[in-house]
Amino acid sequence: MLHTIATSPFQTQALQRCLRYISPDDEILLIQDAVFAGIEKNTWCGAIKMSGVKIYLLEADLAARGLLSKVDKELNVVDLKGFILLTEQHETQMKWA
Repeated sequence: MLHTIATSPFQTQALQRCLRYISPDDEILLIQDAVFAGIEKNTWCGAIKMSGVKIYLLEADLAARGLLSKVDKELNVVDLKGFILLTEQHETQMKWA
């Protein structure tokens, strides 16, 4: 399953709830303000890395927020084409709000 999160983990509990319910084969896509979770050396970055699932961040949203150079190197940055491929690869998807 692909879990998509669009809100900042510093403002909502969407990421926290998602991490509680994920399965080992799931993947998480962080878009819009959720990309703040991927900044190196913050609490949420550590939490998503310890989740055991693949984490993707949308490049355009990172660039729009000036965060491209601050992303943890263990996380995966995808462009719009990569975003589309992720959605095509996952028959089931969940958007967390």
